[in-house]
Amino acid sequence: MNEPLSRRDLEEKILSKRQQIEFEANNLRFERYTSSDNRENPDVMEESKNFDDPAENAVESADLKALRSAENDLNELLKQLKDLDED
Repeated sequence: MNEPLSRRDLEEKILSKRQQIEFEANNLRFERYTSSDNRENPDVMEESKNFDDPAENAVESADLKALRSAENDLNELLKQLKDLDED
């Protein structure tokens, strides 16, 4: 069974998770920016077909899922901290 974390442990985990999220988000932005799709000739028909697609489609779904998972973990840690403060 999981033992409740101390306030300090929660704060350290929250800081670590925020840094992880920032790092992963920056990597996703970089991947979108350097994607081979961004270097295609705009006159190519395929490029114009995909012009209005959301940017998420150009990113590996596993990377996006990892970022969302980390954000969910952060929210859970913040909830635990809030619950600890209410006690």
